[in-house]
Amino acid sequence: MNLQRLRYFVTVAEELHFGRAAQRLHMSQPPLSQQIRLLEHELDAPLFDRSTRRVTLTGAGRFLYPEALRLLAAADGVERLMSQRREGHTGTLRVGFVDSAAYEVMPRVLAEYRRRRPRVDFELHTLSSDEQVKALRAGRIDLGIGRATGDADQVEAALVMNEPLLLAAGGAHRLAQQPNAALRDVAGEPVIGFDRGVSPSLHAVLAGMFSAQGVAYDPMIEATEYTTILGFVAAGEGVAIVPASVQTFRPPGLHYVPISDTAASVPLLLLTRSGEPLPLVTQALDVVTELYSPASAA
Repeated sequence: MNLQRLRYFVTVAEELHFGRAAQRLHMSQPPLSQQIRLLEHELDAPLFDRSTRRVTLTGAGRFLYPEALRLLAAADGVERLMSQRREGHTGTLRVGFVDSAAYEVMPRVLAEYRRRRPRVDFELHTLSSDEQVKALRAGRIDLGIGRATGDADQVEAALVMNEPLLLAAGGAHRLAQQPNAALRDVAGEPVIGFDRGVSPSLHAVLAGMFSAQGVAYDPMIEATEYTTILGFVAAGEGVAIVPASVQTFRPPGLHYVPISDTAASVPLLLLTRSGEPLPLVTQALDVVTELYSPASAA
């Protein structure tokens, strides 16, 4: 079915005059008459009774008119939805994010994105930085919020900020009440950390940071969620080095101590596929950049 011919039919049905209909359609009358004849041939039914004095709808034409309006409205709706999707007003944004971003970064970003684009849906996946890189390459997510990239082939990383690290310790620990601590203070302490098998890139970043201070980083207990890590810390099982954004999670008996080493920070990165054209992704990059720019933080 040719939708343009349906539009021609509706215009003629409303004017009941081929000359006026052609004028509305910004075309000459002979091509319009030809298109109506082709539609009648396609439908195997006359749609208009034509005479030298007037044009009227046949029974088939009266039947078709409301159906044509409905079909054209539906087609216009589809075109409008697709246009909105192309422009980033609707659609689904698939986001992977590291567990530590769930405490402050993700709620803030999602709230602002929803304020700007209320018709956009989100599909959220908690993934380590390494898992995000793989998911981006495979097309399973559109955007990643991670800490490291590892093998970043086909993936681009934009730095959002360098986030300070904190020492998490139980209330009875010797460092818990200190105004600050150094990475060297962790030497000899049982450390609880993020699973190196799930996020080898993050483990490598932390291990290199500690190595520069002459301290080995080799967690005794490893977990894949910071709630678990911090639960062990609160129970007195050891200490942990965590990004500052997780300090919104405060189980009883847990203390956060600033780390004085200037190098004690981890990056927060936006990860995208190389050359990603999706407007939804571009808009997300804009939201995060604006929220975490130095001017907005000041």
